Order: sequence, then structure tokens, then C-alpha cells
Amino acid sequence: MSPELKNKLKSVLAGRSSVDMGQFRFLNLDRVREEAGEDWPRLRDKIYEVAAHFIEKRIDAADVVIRCRGGFMIVFAILDPDAAEARVTGIAAELERFFLGDRRLEMMELVADARSVTTAELLEIVAQAQEESRAAAEPASEDKTEAVREAAPRWQAVEAGSKKSSGKTVRPAPSAAGGLPWDSIVFRPVWDARRGALIHNVCIARRVVNGFAVYGRDTLMGRDEPELHHMLDMAVARAAQRGFQKACAAGGPCAVVVPVHHATLVTVSRRLDYIGVLQSVPEPMRRFFRLRIEGVPPGAPIGRTQEIFRSLKPLAAELMVKLPFGDIDLQRFEGCGVGVFDADTPSRINEGGPDDAQVAALTDWTASAQAMKAETALAEVENAGFLQVAIAAGVRYFSGAAIALDAELPRSPMALPLVRIVENADSPDRRPA
Repeated sequence: MSPELKNKLKSVLAGRSSVDMGQFRFLNLDRVREEAGEDWPRLRDKIYEVAAHFIEKRIDAADVVIRCRGGFMIVFAILDPDAAEARVTGIAAELERFFLGDRRLEMMELVADARSVTTAELLEIVAQAQEESRAAAEPASEDKTEAVREAAPRWQAVEAGSKKSSGKTVRPAPSAAGGLPWDSIVFRPVWDARRGALIHNVCIARRVVNGFAVYGRDTLMGRDEPELHHMLDMAVARAAQRGFQKACAAGGPCAVVVPVHHATLVTVSRRLDYIGVLQSVPEPMRRFFRLRIEGVPPGAPIGRTQEIFRSLKPLAAELMVKLPFGDIDLQRFEGCGVGVFDADTPSRINEGGPDDAQVAALTDWTASAQAMKAETALAEVENAGFLQVAIAAGVRYFSGAAIALDAELPRSPMALPLVRIVENADSPDRRPA
């Protein structure tokens, strides 16, 4: 950091116990570098120069912009939290629109957030960012090249039976049949309608019953004991880490959504066990993981819900919530930092398309999410006609048989135009058991 920038930062922090800051992080730059080849240095400079231009034109003269590895930080001199969040959201939207005009940048994803931090926390964040930038600038010796590649993190997933911070050995409880309630854990690609690309992968349990596949909580076959949800969540979290590492080792970065049930989080002991698994992911790699909280009951105390979400926020790039289709009571998640609200597509819509009441419910739902400054996602999409209706209603993310088949490993981001999804919709048996 230059002396001039240091002095400017000191001026902003003088006499303050907390400040509002924004962060912009560019994901999947390794994939862009591979696509660009020898042109990568010029393209990398273009990414940062354009981003710096957009940011500096939209901030106040007293604000501080700090370039760091993978993005930028802004320290706002006078904005309140709401104004800071609005400013960051606006800048991010403009950057996304600009970068979508370059084919080689279509795999790049921009993650932006705004938050209030204490002065001490900010200085720690800045120091860490500067250290990461220095480490990235140092030449790696030939025998350590792979160790520093962000696309191939060297850590091992926490296995069942390992010791946690409590000192106790955690072992999965057997199902009623004496084995696990699911057959396998797979990865379901998620499509971003705004970017026209597959960008995430939901890690989800799978079970075949009488020749038909069921997924997620349905593998528990109606059983709702907290111990079973806990067992499933721990297994899925471990599988997500293993799959991520295998996919990266095979040649490309990817992003994974990890579902977790409210029953696993509401009890402190179970939550600590679960957090113990998530904490094994190195901090720089957590930007590739999103957490989707499921099963939050309507009457859950908002204070407890906020506390749960706050404890998870440092462990993932984004927090998501999955609710029943049509649930528009999203205000109960105020202050929880939810980035996406998710729902399953009802089977009756997949079979016959939506009626007017369902379209109205969908529109109300997306409006409620937008009021919370969040996006919406639909899973189990099997009807390409409904997909287009949902896009028109404002839904951004989609997964299901109409989008792409499940896989053993998470996919790297890839372009997938809507027209190709519609063309593929006529293919029979999109998700075989």
C-alpha cells in the first residue's frame, strides 16, 4: 500500500470505532487465464483497470479503494450501512453488464458485499489482503507450483469418525434398515439465467426407490428425527469438499452449494459439529462454497435465526434459504444476510404448466426477495415452458432435469444459452434413475 493510500485510510479511520466497507471479488480467474493463454496478462490488467474505473467514478473523494488479490475493497468515509450496500450493489451490476460483453470473461463471476466492521477488524482484513497480494506476487519454485494454485487446494475432507473440538468422536447413526438412508451423493448443476451459464453445483443425496430416484431430504422417506438430518448434513458437507477437490485436481475450479437443515443448526452441539466440518476448508477456498439452510420453521425466533446465520457467514461466500414454493414471508430473515431464496418447483407445474394463480404467486415471491435485496432460485425444474415463465417473473437460478443431469463431480462453469436448454427439453428421460 502506498504512503498516500495509508494516510488517506488513517484519515477515514480517525476517531471512529467502526466503518462501512464493500468488497468485490472476481471468481474463476484461473479458468479465464486458461482460456486467454498468452493474452492473460493484458486481459488481467483490463479486468482490474475497468473495475477500478467503474468504482472510482461512483464513490466519494474521501472513500478509500484498495486493490487486493482477486478484487477490491472500498472503505466508505461517510455512507451509512444501507447507502453503502446500495452503492456496492449498483457498482456490481454495472461491472457484470460490462464484463458480459467479452466472451472470454463469461466464466468469471463477481461476488460483492457490503458490511459494517470495527476499525480493528478492518485493519486485520486490510493486512491479510496485503499479505495475500505479496504472496501471490512472489515467484513459486518449480516443485511448489501446484501447491500455490488456487484451483487445486491441498486439504483433506473431514471423514466420519474424526475427532471434533468437543473431544468426542462423532459417528453417523444407522438408519432403521441398518445402513445409510441414501445410495449416493451427487452434484446437480445450477444455471444462471442472467449469465446464460452453469455456475454452481448443489451437493445432494440420492436414493433409488422402486426404480425412481428421490433426492435430498426425501431420501429419509418421511423420517424427521434431528439425528437423521444431522447425519445427512455431515455426510453431504464432507462429500462437497471431496467432490470439489477432485474436480479441481481434474483441471478446473468449480462452485458448490451445500444444503444444511435447521435441525442441525438450532442445537448448539450439533451446530458446532457441523461447523467443525466446514472449518476444514481453507479460508481462501471458502469463496467457492455456498450454504443453503433448509427447514427453517415459520415460528423460529428471529434473534436465534440471525445468530445462526451470523455463525455461518464466515464459512461460505453466500447464504441461501430454501422454503416451500409460494412462501413470501421473507421478512423473518431480515438481518440474516440471505443472498438467495430457493424453492422446489411443484410437480403439478412440471406436469401441466403453471396456472394464473401460480404465476401470480411466483411474481409475489420474486418481488418479496427483491425487497430483501436477494435473488431467487427454483429447483426440480422439468418443464422448459415454465422455465421461461419463471425467468420472465424474475427468477435467476434454476436446477433440475430441464437444465442438466446430475453428475458424480461438480462441473466447472460453462456457457449454456437458454435456446439450448429449450432444444434439449424434448430429449426423453433427462434424469434416469
